[in-house]
Amino acid sequence: MSRLLDGSLEFRKKNITRNIYDKNDYYNIGHSRALSDGDEWGKGRLNSSVGSLTDINKRSELTAKNKFNSNNQYNSETA
Repeated sequence: MSRLLDGSLEFRKKNITRNIYDKNDYYNIGHSRALSDGDEWGKGRLNSSVGSLTDINKRSELTAKNKFNSNNQYNSETA
């Protein structure tokens, strides 16, 4: 093995021990930390919501200032 490969294996072992996800708590698309359920962790779509709590709040704030909305959509006819 090369010195680089030797060092990478040691680095990997050290980082795997710090990983909070294991065989009893897999991280996948259905994990609570992966879904947008109102906390700061999840980004994946859940009940038509996408993003962390901060993402959702900021999007709502910015959308409120935008003159285009569901009643006045921006598309090729209005551009």
